[in-house]
Amino acid sequence: MNTNALDFVLKTPIETTADLAPLLERLKGVPDHGQSKRKTMLTDNKVSAQVNAGSLISFTERLDGQNKQDVQNSTLFAQLAADKHCNRYTAPMDWYRFYVNVLGQIGWNQPAFAFDTYTSGASTVKLDEAVLGIIAQIATVGEVALVAAAMKALSSLSDTSKQMLIWDAKSNSENTGNIQIFPADLLPNGDVVMMLDGMQFDAKRSEGRFLWVTWQSTSIKIQRAANKFVLNEGVYKGVRQAVIDKLGDRAIDMIANIEI
Repeated sequence: MNTNALDFVLKTPIETTADLAPLLERLKGVPDHGQSKRKTMLTDNKVSAQVNAGSLISFTERLDGQNKQDVQNSTLFAQLAADKHCNRYTAPMDWYRFYVNVLGQIGWNQPAFAFDTYTSGASTVKLDEAVLGIIAQIATVGEVALVAAAMKALSSLSDTSKQMLIWDAKSNSENTGNIQIFPADLLPNGDVVMMLDGMQFDAKRSEGRFLWVTWQSTSIKIQRAANKFVLNEGVYKGVRQAVIDKLGDRAIDMIANIEI
């Protein structure tokens, strides 16, 4: 067991239920919210997707339920730790530095994850299309198609669904946003990998369903970073239960499955 990793999990503060109280209040009475305590879609070898706080994750059919749970819980832990550390909207680069460090501390490799400005090369830009273009540089055609399906499925849900309530609360605030969209897959050697696209934007106006809005290129500034993160299962298995214990009901409240 990696005692440093375990010590890190035990000592790192994450957002509390009190911190999340406004969102939790909005989720009361939402269909499927209570049912999620008894049922998940973390089944073996089945394509699936989920809203995971401010992340949208899609899973290929090569992952078993344990693989999916490890991706789900480790990335939620990293988000909630980074959210506790700083404001994800007003200090996004500090937030990402902390987020990536947390992932590295608990078993994900730490590749270069440097941000640069995204430009569409046209007079308009759509964030969902930008996401697919960015992920296509590091993912397979099938993985890109899976991300597209997850975004399309999310867009079809109502604003009052659990998925959209969580996504809206944890991905954007007024005219700024901070999102992670990525597929998770299994490498030929059996390692879990995620093709992580981190994106931060500042717009001149606030828009609901910002991911699917056609923006004038001059009205929005987009920063992005993308790379492959591979999970060291030997490290993560030593902190797996500690992460589960630390998350508690937040692994229920901040996650909503999406059928694709």
